[in-house]
Amino acid sequence: MQTKQMQTQNQNSTAAEGNLPWQPLFTIERSGRKEVTVYGIICLVAGIAEGGSTRQSIDTVKPLVQLGDINYQLWSRSLLKPWQLIQHLPILKQHYPQLKPEHLALFMASHSAEPRHLELLEEIMKITGADEAGLKCPPAAPLSSETKSQIEEGQEKARRRFHNCSGKHIGYLSAIKASGGDPDKYLLADEPQHVRLRKVLSALIKRSEESLLSTTDGCQLPNYALSVYEMAYLYQSLLSTTEAAFTDSQINQCGQYYHELGQLMLAHPRAISGAGRVDYRLITQDLFGACEAPLIAKEGADGLLGIGIGSCEKYPQGLGLCIKLSSGFDNRHMELIAKEVLRKLKLIGPRPEKRKTPRDIKVDHIKTYFHFDVASSL
Repeated sequence: MQTKQMQTQNQNSTAAEGNLPWQPLFTIERSGRKEVTVYGIICLVAGIAEGGSTRQSIDTVKPLVQLGDINYQLWSRSLLKPWQLIQHLPILKQHYPQLKPEHLALFMASHSAEPRHLELLEEIMKITGADEAGLKCPPAAPLSSETKSQIEEGQEKARRRFHNCSGKHIGYLSAIKASGGDPDKYLLADEPQHVRLRKVLSALIKRSEESLLSTTDGCQLPNYALSVYEMAYLYQSLLSTTEAAFTDSQINQCGQYYHELGQLMLAHPRAISGAGRVDYRLITQDLFGACEAPLIAKEGADGLLGIGIGSCEKYPQGLGLCIKLSSGFDNRHMELIAKEVLRKLKLIGPRPEKRKTPRDIKVDHIKTYFHFDVASSL
């Protein structure tokens, strides 16, 4: 029997089919005629200190930007990885004290299978005793050009370790091995690791576990639908210092490690991503130069990007941003939007002057318009 909340969600989903949740995010015009319009959803939230609350929950943020239907529920895809890790991080720390912070970062990676990523996987397997044969993510070609060249030369072929989620999967295998579970069942949604994950999400977003719609992700693990607003909040929470309210006995140990997730992303951006990737360039601030606050980011399949922005003078409780592109992931479009949000927040400098072009090259007829602004007050 469906709960009333689930019935409402299904009705909203049906309505969305005829009334899509996307809105124009930015438009490029050439000589006054629209040439490109990118559609999607943007939600930016700011942390607020209301009522002296010392516990982390979705009630501790408010939206500053909402374009498109920010309550529309999307599959969270790889944006879920920090919370997939936290549900068994206490087990990993207790049983494998030899694991280094860089290893822990790889457990929430969408890595490119660069040589260092593969070295980290080997080190983890030696420490935990888990091996590639136990991985249930699909065999894949690496994103790394260096590793890919080895395949083209006949030295390697598609392997499970090359899958961008293999770090997450080896984390699941290692934790299940330590806790005495059945490694063959680690994909099953009713196993303890997924029960804990749903409890973690429920505690943070203040929704019932039963309301979390589920699917099978591309890597074959269960994945859950979260609203764009909820995902923006979750990324804000990663760099917050507010205590995570995990009171359920099955997840209460997670609270003491919760804020380690954001610090791992800050310290090891290459481990969780790869050279040239949008999230790597955001964390290292290579994309725009200096930012007035620490920043973490995570790419998700099919046009998702989550960004957490730490405390700064303008926003002492930090910010969270979720971007969804309706047409799927496009590096250039995602970079343009992320930079514009940061400029409107006045966290990075103004857009640089256009580079000089020869006098006979006309460019002033091309203009870009962004369809969002940032609320001026909290």
